[in-house]
Amino acid sequence: LRDRLFREGQAGTRCLLDEPIVRDAVSAIREELAEAKLMPTNSPAIQAIAFDKSPSANWKVTWHQDLMFPFARPATRPGFDLQSKKDGVDYARPPTAILEELLAVRLHLDDCGVSNGPLRVSPGTHNLGVLRRAEVQGCVAKNGEVVCVANEGNALIMRPLLLHASSPAIEPRHRRVLHIVFYSGMPISEQWFREV
Repeated sequence: LRDRLFREGQAGTRCLLDEPIVRDAVSAIREELAEAKLMPTNSPAIQAIAFDKSPSANWKVTWHQDLMFPFARPATRPGFDLQSKKDGVDYARPPTAILEELLAVRLHLDDCGVSNGPLRVSPGTHNLGVLRRAEVQGCVAKNGEVVCVANEGNALIMRPLLLHASSPAIEPRHRRVLHIVFYSGMPISEQWFREV
């Protein structure tokens, strides 16, 4: 995965579900998640993104929820809001009931310690629905934050509605992550860009 999905100096790549090696990873991860009873065996992956926080791409991410997901065409059904296009792909924010059925897996392809800009999460905030920007800091203050260090090969599992952030790395080195999002809800009225 490190050799195939990442290029030096590139911060990330979206829409990787067409890559055979990513599909293989999706199958293996889905099987483990289903075995652990974290989601049904037939849950499709609907998004895969590769991130690399490195010396040449060292960024900060403020507190946020992951709300925008890729669709096969512009979403027109009620509740699918904030339509946009990224790299030629249509994105929208699905209704909260759909967002609540998403599960993200961050597969760490490098060690990530406290000095390498690890993910920070605010526990329990995924239960608060879609938050307005003005509510975010108060929620973090109330719920606190946890720093998520990881070793190569570890997987961090989270709901995309969980408030999360990361700081620039103090000691930048590769922090490659394959971020896969699975959907375990009922069929939806729009078509995901990819389902694997």
